[in-house]
Amino acid sequence: MPLQRFIARRLGVLTEPSTRIPYAWVYHEPEVFMQRTSSLSVAKKYLHRRLRLAMSGQSNREVRHVAPNARVLWIYGGKASVGDAVMDMSGRALLRGREGAVDLLITPGLKALFEGDDIFRHVYDDPASVNPGEYDVIVLQEFNYPTLRLKRKFFPSLPFACLFRFFHGPDRNQTQFSFAAVNDVFSLGLASDDLFARAKPYLRGESELPETVAQRLPPGPFLVLAMGGVELRRTYAHWREFLQAYDIAYQPGMPADIVLLGSGNGAEAAKALMTAKFVNLQLVSYVGQLTLREAKRVIANAVLFVGADGGLMHVAHTTPTPSVTLFAKAEPPYLRLTPRCQSTPLQTDSDVSAVDPAELAETVVTALASMPLRLG
Repeated sequence: MPLQRFIARRLGVLTEPSTRIPYAWVYHEPEVFMQRTSSLSVAKKYLHRRLRLAMSGQSNREVRHVAPNARVLWIYGGKASVGDAVMDMSGRALLRGREGAVDLLITPGLKALFEGDDIFRHVYDDPASVNPGEYDVIVLQEFNYPTLRLKRKFFPSLPFACLFRFFHGPDRNQTQFSFAAVNDVFSLGLASDDLFARAKPYLRGESELPETVAQRLPPGPFLVLAMGGVELRRTYAHWREFLQAYDIAYQPGMPADIVLLGSGNGAEAAKALMTAKFVNLQLVSYVGQLTLREAKRVIANAVLFVGADGGLMHVAHTTPTPSVTLFAKAEPPYLRLTPRCQSTPLQTDSDVSAVDPAELAETVVTALASMPLRLG
């Protein structure tokens, strides 16, 4: 028994950095993760990451905090998805007005999303184009092999801080985690209650529409529906039935115009929906036609965003527009949303298509009724 207790304690020490976020107010689910994951496998991965850090020759260059006037290159090496990138870097909103400049190095596929940012001075997608002499410190998103390799190859002599460090595995509220880590690493000194109240996915606020987009938009208030999805469990299949139920519930003063947004994976669903006939509703589709930045601007002009958990939903939550959002069983809303998202979530016991269209329509009508000023 003493040996078993000793082993359990040692495993606890080796698993905690990977499974426990060191900020008590940040929502995460270490217990759920450990119920389906071997402590030994988590400990081995942690030790492997520590070994990689040591072998990279970078261990002695880590600093825990960044000086206010330090010139920073932020390297994003997280998941190459829109939603993850938006949430993981949302804490930079706290850096507005910072004395030292902050630039971003990110994968080419995500560069366009952050171009024109009002926090990042420059956005790069090629490490070879970055001059190390322009920076005092690197900020890494997390300790993973691609990021450490890039740091060692292109910026070997610069000190670095790391936001998420060894944490990996358990589901968490990435937006809250980002705000907490930025507050810590940049020594901002904000209280947890303040951070909780501020936390929100962040992209630069933009509502002015390009003329080519604006000329096809409805002149009056409109809803945005997010079409398509990368994963089937997060792709809603009953938009026609929802709009039929909303059409029946329609009252003067409610938005009668519906704007469809989404990437190419929603094109077929949008094409089919555009053939539907309604008594009160008119539809226009931009599916597969806009950049994410343009889609963000359209959403910023909408009365309400309606869509399933996914990249476009997280982009929507960077705007002032409230939302009604759909979640599968595997995605707890409290780990994807914050109070400032102004979102009404509907979660099912299976995939998002289990949400009843009539219930969704009722939820949308209720959400609209709670914001009369936006309908005027």
